[in-house]
Amino acid sequence: MNFIQIEIKREYLNKDACLAEAGRLLEEGLVKDMSKKQLAREIYFHALAFYLSEKAEWLKSIRAHANPIDLRNGGDTMFRRAVFASAWLIPGHKKR
Repeated sequence: MNFIQIEIKREYLNKDACLAEAGRLLEEGLVKDMSKKQLAREIYFHALAFYLSEKAEWLKSIRAHANPIDLRNGGDTMFRRAVFASAWLIPGHKKR
């Protein structure tokens, strides 16, 4: 399979949850040729885009493309990887 889709979860606003999910996907062989952190960054970016756009009507097209998350073997384009890495710098929710 060339890619999988996963549904957005509010827990993906937490970087530790993204790292855990990335580890699971890699361990189960569902995604290949990506690092754990690269995969976690992509999941986190999609969660940010989805939840930050939920109350802004003018961002509904972003929200529509954020869920589900399409994860391709080898990762996304270099430009998108840079965007995901930049978004990783935005603080996420802490686990309670």
